[in-house]
Amino acid sequence: MPSVERYRSRLERHMAEGRTEQALEVLALWRAGHPGLLEPELVLARIEQLQGRYCQARARALNAVATLECPGALALDVVNCLRVFIAHDALDTWIASFPARAAVPAEDQARIAAALSSIGLHAPALDWVEESVAKSPSSGICRVNRALIRSYAGDFDGARADLDQVVDGPEDSATAHWLLARLDTQDPEPGRVERLRRRIATCARAADSALLQFALFQELDRAGDVGAAWQALMEGCRQARKQAAYDPVASERLFAALRKRFPLARSPAAHVSRDPVPIFIVGMHRSGTTLLERMLAAHPGVFAYGESQRLSGALRQAADHGCQPLLDEVLISRASSMDTRQVSTCYFAEGRRRIGAASHVTDKLPGNFQLIGFIHDAMPQARVIHLRRDPMDLCFANLRELFSDSVSYSYTIEDLAHFHAHYVELMRHWQRSFPGFVLDVDYEDLVTNPEQVSRRVFEFCGLDWTPAALEPSASSDSPVNTLSSMQVRRPIHSRSIGRWKPYAKWLGPLQTLLDCRSSGFQREPGPEPG
Repeated sequence: MPSVERYRSRLERHMAEGRTEQALEVLALWRAGHPGLLEPELVLARIEQLQGRYCQARARALNAVATLECPGALALDVVNCLRVFIAHDALDTWIASFPARAAVPAEDQARIAAALSSIGLHAPALDWVEESVAKSPSSGICRVNRALIRSYAGDFDGARADLDQVVDGPEDSATAHWLLARLDTQDPEPGRVERLRRRIATCARAADSALLQFALFQELDRAGDVGAAWQALMEGCRQARKQAAYDPVASERLFAALRKRFPLARSPAAHVSRDPVPIFIVGMHRSGTTLLERMLAAHPGVFAYGESQRLSGALRQAADHGCQPLLDEVLISRASSMDTRQVSTCYFAEGRRRIGAASHVTDKLPGNFQLIGFIHDAMPQARVIHLRRDPMDLCFANLRELFSDSVSYSYTIEDLAHFHAHYVELMRHWQRSFPGFVLDVDYEDLVTNPEQVSRRVFEFCGLDWTPAALEPSASSDSPVNTLSSMQVRRPIHSRSIGRWKPYAKWLGPLQTLLDCRSSGFQREPGPEPG
C-alpha cells in the first residue's frame, strides 16, 4: 500500500497540472487505504469547491474538522480551510479545544494567530502568537506576526520592539520594515531611510521590493521630502502591480451586471425580529469606515464586528457557488433564485457567539458597497451607511497604501480613476433603486462636525446618541484589525483633509481624470433617507 507521503505527492502533481479526474482517483485510493484521515477529506472538499459544489464542500470540511483527529502539522490547513468557508464560529470552537497545540510548529502557530486575528478572534490570536515566540524567539515570522497583532490591540511600543529586533537580526523581513514605517511617530527616526535604501538595493523579490518601497515612501513623506517620497511610491506601486494587475474590462462587466440585475423583481424578505439590526458601513477603502464604526461602537447596544466576509459567505451558500473575490458574475446571475431567508440565516449564524445580546452589529467591509442590492433583498431591516470622501483625498489615500490582492486598482492613477468612476456610478444606482435605504456621510463633515453628523447616523440606525461617540479613541482596549489601527486611537481630527496637495505636482493627471469621470460626486447625494 502506498504511503501517505506518496499519495500526497501524486495528488499535488495532478492538482498542479490541472488533472482533476486523476486527482480524484488518487484521493479515492488514499481514503480507502487510510480511512479516518483528515487531510484527504480537506483536499476533497477543496476539489468539490473548485468543481462548483460549494455547499457540499463546505459541509464535508466542517464535518471532517469536527469529527476527525488533526495532527499538529495539519493545524494551519484546518484554520485556512475554515476561513475560506467563512466558518468563524466553527473555527472559534475548534481552536479552543484543539488538543495537539504543542505539536504545531512555531511558525505555523504564528500564521494561525494572524488568521485568528483577521476574523476578530483577538484573545486566542495573542495567546497563540505568544506561544510561537516562546518556542522560537529568533523567528522573524513569529515576531512580525506578534507585532501585527500587538498593533491591532494598540500595543504599539511592544510591536516596535518586536520589529526592531527582526530588522536588526539575521531574519530581516521586508514586512517588518513596512510595518515599522506604518507605526509612525511625529519625528522620523534617523537612519531608517538609509537602512531601507540599502535593503532595497539587495532585494530580488517583487513582493518584498513593494513592501520596502512603500515603507521608504512612508519615511520620506513623514520627513517632508515629497519628491523622493513620490519616486519611492511609484516604484512600490510598479512592483505591487506585478503581483496584482487590475482588469478594467472585468471590473466594468461586474458593475454592469450588478446594475442590470438589481433591483430584483420581487419584494424584499420579511424581517426576523430576533436578529440584531445589521449596520453595513461601506465605501471605498480609506474613506473613514473604521472611524465611524468606532463611533457607533460607543453605544452599549452595538457590537463592532469589524471587517467581515460573512455576507459574501452567506451569499455563496445560498447560491451554492464559491468565488475567491467578494462576488463574481455567476453569483450575481443567481441573485433572483437565492432563498432570502437562507441568506439572512447564514449571515447571522456566523459570529453569533461573539455578538451575544447586542441589539445592533456593525459590519464594515468597505467593498460591501457592491452588495447593497443583496442586502436590500435579504435584510431590508439593515442600515447601510456610505462613507464618501473628496475624490482626490480618497484616491491618494488608496494610492499610498499597499493592500492585498483584492484591491488591485490602487497602483496606478488611471486604474484608480477608472474604479472610482464605476464605484460612484454604482452608488448612484443604489440610491435611485432603493430611496432612503442608504445614508450618505461625507468624511469631511464627520471629522469637522462630529456631533451633528454622528447624531444623524445614530438616528438613522435607530440608536440613542451618546456623547461617547465623540471620543472613539477612549475605547483603546478594543482591537482594530485594519490599516487604521493607529489612526483611530487618536482623537477625531481633520489633518487628513487635503493630504494630497503636497503631491499636486504629480497628481494633476488624477485630478483631470476624476473631473472627467466623476465630477460632482460630492454635490450629487442620493435622496435623503427617511
